[in-house]
Amino acid sequence: MSYLLAIDSGNSYVKWGFHDGSEWIKKGKVFYDNVYLLEKDFIDLPKPTVIIISHVARTSTRNHLITLVSIWPIKPQWICAKELQCGVSNGYLDPKRLGSDRWAALIAAWRVQHRACLVINVGTAMTIDVLSGYGKFLGGIILPGFHLMYRSLLSGTQLENDEAVSYQDFPDNTKDAIYSGVIHSLLGAIERMHNLFLIQIDQSPGSCIISGGGASVLMPFIKFPVKFIDNLVLEGLVIIAEEFQPKNKSLLL
Repeated sequence: MSYLLAIDSGNSYVKWGFHDGSEWIKKGKVFYDNVYLLEKDFIDLPKPTVIIISHVARTSTRNHLITLVSIWPIKPQWICAKELQCGVSNGYLDPKRLGSDRWAALIAAWRVQHRACLVINVGTAMTIDVLSGYGKFLGGIILPGFHLMYRSLLSGTQLENDEAVSYQDFPDNTKDAIYSGVIHSLLGAIERMHNLFLIQIDQSPGSCIISGGGASVLMPFIKFPVKFIDNLVLEGLVIIAEEFQPKNKSLLL
């Protein structure tokens, strides 16, 4: 049986999944400072056929990952964005400069939707990317994610952190004003990109796709159809991994 180890090494967390060709057998994540803890998870896994990694953050984390996956005699595939891959064309000015995590997410979104859509990933940073109805990445934006924006406001002011917060349309206290303001900011970016998206595309959009740890905070307030997909980057890595397999041994059965 073919096994795939997919790793999404991001700004704050290293997420991973072990795939058997039809489903995820196991998934996990650790904070980047604790990446060494993955050794106890990896050592019990069967030998993977393919190891595929998206890495966008620290050199030290990359070095830890190199050491961790060296327990198997498999050369890991460190992905980077391409001009064309898995049916998605890259409209970035310099295609290679697009983050590998955004690229993998776009490829997963295209496989799921196969039509024009927004691809929203709410992590340490929030990205909002646009796919045309022909599978072309038209561009996108990057802004601080929920927790980064929230902590930045607290650290740059004399405001105090308070865990007992709630969203209000018209907050009547400071702690809820901060929490609600961050939600308004992120939703405003999403709604503006959605409006620009509707102007730009030449066919009806499908449900937009959202992923990431902060997605659950925003989804109740999004007014247009949106589909949540857990670990969108890992899903994209599975699709990309098909390129490294012989045609008669696809990981996607």
